[in-house]
Amino acid sequence: MVRDLHVGLILALTIRGLALTSYEEMRRVAALAEELGFDSIWLCDHFLTLAPDAYVEDAGIVRADAAAPREGNPASMPLLECWTALSALARDTRRLRLGTSVLCHSYRAPSVLAKMAATLDVISGGRLDLGLGAGWFEQEYRAYGIPFPRIGERIDQLAEGVEIIRRMWTEPRPRYQGRHYAIDGAICVPPPMQRPHPPIWIGGEGDRVHRLAARAADGVNVRWWGPARIAARAAYLDAACREAGREPSALRRSVTALLVADPDAARATATRERFAGIPPEGQVAGTPEQCVARIRDYVEAGVRHFLFTIPDVASSGTLELVGRRVLPALRAEFATT
Repeated sequence: MVRDLHVGLILALTIRGLALTSYEEMRRVAALAEELGFDSIWLCDHFLTLAPDAYVEDAGIVRADAAAPREGNPASMPLLECWTALSALARDTRRLRLGTSVLCHSYRAPSVLAKMAATLDVISGGRLDLGLGAGWFEQEYRAYGIPFPRIGERIDQLAEGVEIIRRMWTEPRPRYQGRHYAIDGAICVPPPMQRPHPPIWIGGEGDRVHRLAARAADGVNVRWWGPARIAARAAYLDAACREAGREPSALRRSVTALLVADPDAARATATRERFAGIPPEGQVAGTPEQCVARIRDYVEAGVRHFLFTIPDVASSGTLELVGRRVLPALRAEFATT
């Protein structure tokens, strides 16, 4: 049986309550996710965490009716660095794919990133999914002394970076001269284990980012979008693919969503209220049966690749509930032979 539906688990996001703060927690949750049949685990590429309300405000997705940010929260909580943690998880897992959701392109030179990613693909036995984004967290840029150019320039840098990464992964003596970056014989040996290269995902929601994904990526991921919005975007993405000389089916569609599964409706509602700034359309919530129905709506909208973030995943019991009741129902309905 071939799994036609990919279900990934995000172990760390910038949002407090959605980030595992110790490696022991990550290792334990990853082992359980592997046992339960999840397909992948993912880490964000950030150094600071924020309260949920502050996160959505910084990310530019706060709703007009969202509650005002709550006072009295500490500035940040512990958050492990993405690449270091993924390297350890590569040795502590056997089957799960390892993804970055998503790497902030500004934080590393693309040539160095290509080498790092190739190394991780090799030591993991070919299990890397490379997710890339243009970056958005200005407070983090400033805190760590990283220049924060305007969004258009960050997207231009990302586009050049993707080209460099692809060349280093596939050419014996790669060269590239762009406006922002250049390489001359940046040999990447050993190359990635996956052929022709690990999947490249572009994360973001804007037109320019989506055109870049259609031109240069294997998949595109959007945060907190509902099925209706994704379905409405399909024509734009399909046209961008054709303009780039690609079949629309070559670009996989992925969504990051909050997953709150609980047989108790009151508990599910209380959990959702903790993350009220995340748009309701970007939540899969309710009983296991209601969660399956909501995921079905996404599939009908063209999504086959899901990245779920689960509140308090290390302590709530939700992960096991999803693994025992949601995943089997999805596999039975959507797997192909």
